[in-house]
Amino acid sequence: MGGQMVSFKGTRNGLIIVLDQSREFEDIKNTLRSKMESARGFFSGAKFSIADAHQEIPTSQKDELEDICRQYGMVPNPDGSVVMHSKATLEPARTYQNAISSPVGDGEAALMVRRSLRSGQRIVYPGHVVVLGDIHPGAEVVAGGNVLVLGHCRGVIHAGIDGNNSAKVVAMRLSPMVLSIAGRRFTPDLTGHSAGSCRTARLSGKEIVFE
Repeated sequence: MGGQMVSFKGTRNGLIIVLDQSREFEDIKNTLRSKMESARGFFSGAKFSIADAHQEIPTSQKDELEDICRQYGMVPNPDGSVVMHSKATLEPARTYQNAISSPVGDGEAALMVRRSLRSGQRIVYPGHVVVLGDIHPGAEVVAGGNVLVLGHCRGVIHAGIDGNNSAKVVAMRLSPMVLSIAGRRFTPDLTGHSAGSCRTARLSGKEIVFE
């Protein structure tokens, strides 16, 4: 859990919302609603299940949490909630909305997009995203973790959407239309920066800085 009251994990069957049932239910409910609101529209249409790290969730509480998710366009998995044990692990999602594929190996899992993204294309993934190509204006990447672009990034990038303040955006050429990290939104003016150099965007306090 890493101390998080509510966290999102990707699986082959969609998202699993993991709860820390040692916390007060009202706090869990408010935190879930806050996360849904901060990512409004990002998870619309996604299938989800609710997981409990300690014990079975009372039906009434589960129904309330599912109702919150439905309000933001999410769709409950027919299997219902699942129980998370202390040694349980979740496989990274192979696909999620318009995602291409997700390799599994040592280190942290990431979604690997093996092509450039054109205008109107959108990738949404709860972990790290690596794009082996360019992100053109009008294309969008929404990630719960870091975004790495091995090309020219000129689209819309949202990293750390689950409140991950340590998330970064790295691109070989970074000139996005809009960029946000952990809800901090910024429309960069990179005039004067070398478009041919690798640049990193990260949070420093409450501000996005470029290095």
